[in-house]
Amino acid sequence: MKKILILLLVLPFFAQAQSVGVKDIPAEGDTTIEIKKGKNADRTYEVVTDEDEIEGEAAPLLKEARTNWKTACADWKKEIKELNKDNQVLSLSCGKMTCSTVSMESTCRSVGKFKLRVQVK
Repeated sequence: MKKILILLLVLPFFAQAQSVGVKDIPAEGDTTIEIKKGKNADRTYEVVTDEDEIEGEAAPLLKEARTNWKTACADWKKEIKELNKDNQVLSLSCGKMTCSTVSMESTCRSVGKFKLRVQVK
């Protein structure tokens, strides 16, 4: 019985809620004080879609030109991801590669498309 009585006396001291002191804020009229924990839910985002031209370096052989385009595509994807570190990239595509040969050198290029979620507010 003694243990229960001691427990009932000590328990209210452990179950206190934390309080926040609010000073120098006028309380007349409509006043709202809001405290949130975690991420800010009031942010608004906009989806931006754009495209870039991706071109690999010219090479004497078509196989080398395709390899150069693949390298340029990987570099472009890496650059887009680095510029948007908040993981807002929704889609990222290098597009279809087309190759052409001029003056004994082949060049491969494509139109890369991306879609990003950008914070507006």
